[in-house]
Amino acid sequence: MDTGSHLLFGATIAGLSHLQPEIAADQTLATVVLIAALAGSHAPDLDAVFKLRSGDAYLRHHREWSHSLPAMLLWPAAIGSAAAWAFGVWEHLPTICLWTFAAVVLHILFDWTNAYGVKLLLPFKRKWYHLDALCLTDPMLMGMHGLIVVGWAVGLWSNPARLCLWAWAITAVYAGWRIVHHRLVLRRVRRRFRKALAIHVLPGLWWFRWSYVAETPEGFEMGGIAGKRMLPAMKLPAAQIHECVNATLRSSAVKTLRLFSKRTYFSWNREPDGGYLVTWTDLRFWREKDWPYRAEIRLDGQLNVVDQSIGWYKKMWEAPYV
Repeated sequence: MDTGSHLLFGATIAGLSHLQPEIAADQTLATVVLIAALAGSHAPDLDAVFKLRSGDAYLRHHREWSHSLPAMLLWPAAIGSAAAWAFGVWEHLPTICLWTFAAVVLHILFDWTNAYGVKLLLPFKRKWYHLDALCLTDPMLMGMHGLIVVGWAVGLWSNPARLCLWAWAITAVYAGWRIVHHRLVLRRVRRRFRKALAIHVLPGLWWFRWSYVAETPEGFEMGGIAGKRMLPAMKLPAAQIHECVNATLRSSAVKTLRLFSKRTYFSWNREPDGGYLVTWTDLRFWREKDWPYRAEIRLDGQLNVVDQSIGWYKKMWEAPYV
C-alpha cells in the first residue's frame, strides 16, 4: 500500500491496543505504543534508502529483505526496544513489541494483496508473491481508517478501541471479499481466452473495475472489466527480436526489470542519429497511451549502451494503481 495508508493502519492498530486495559489506563504507554505502531507500519519501506544509490538499485531491492520473514521479527525487536528505552518503560517491552509486530506484519500482508507484490518468504524462496486484489491506495480503506484517526485526533472519542475493532473487522472482510472477487473475475477472463498462455487481472481504483492482460500464441490482448462487461482495449503482436534488443540484455535497467516482470514485452525504434531506442516493460501494468513502468535503453549505431533509465513514468494518481 502507499505510505499514507500504512500510517493510517498503524494509527488504528495503536487505537485497537486500547482494548488492553494497561494501555488504556496509562497515557505514557499508550503514546509509546502509538509511536512504535506508526514506526512499525512504515519500517519495511525504509528500503527507500537504496534510492540514494540509484533508482535502479531501489527497484531491484524494494519489497525484498525489508519485507521478509526475518524482517517480521527484526523490525519489532528494534523499534520496540528503541521506544522502550526512549520512554523508560522497559517493563512493557513485550507489549510494545507485540503491537509493533502487528503493524509490521500487516504492512507486509497488505503489500502482498497488491499487484506489485512482495518477496515475503525470503530467505526460503525468492519468488514474488502478489494477490492482485487491492490497489496501492484503496479509497474505502483509506477513508474508513482516516475518519477514525481524524476523529481520535480532534477528541471526538477518548478511547478509540471499539471503533478500531470494527474498522479492522470490516477491513478483514473487505480484503477477503476482494481476493475472492479477483479470483472470480480471473475465472471469467480465462473462459474468454481459453487458449491463453497466461492471464493477469489487476484491480482498478473503484469496486468492480479491473484490467486484464492475456498472453496468447499470437501476442497479447488487453482490456478492462466494468461490472459484468468486458471491454477489449488493444492487441499487441508477439515482440519481434532484433540484434539491438539482445544488446540491451546486459544493461542493469533491463536486468532489474526482468527480475521483477511477469509479462515482459519489448519494442525498438531506429533513431535519426543511427542508434536505437529499446523499451522494455511489464505488460501487467499497461495503459492505452503508453507503458508507465518501463526501462528505456539507448544504443549507438555499434549497439553500445549510451543511456538507460528505469522507473514509473506516471503521476501517483494515474492508473495503474500498483
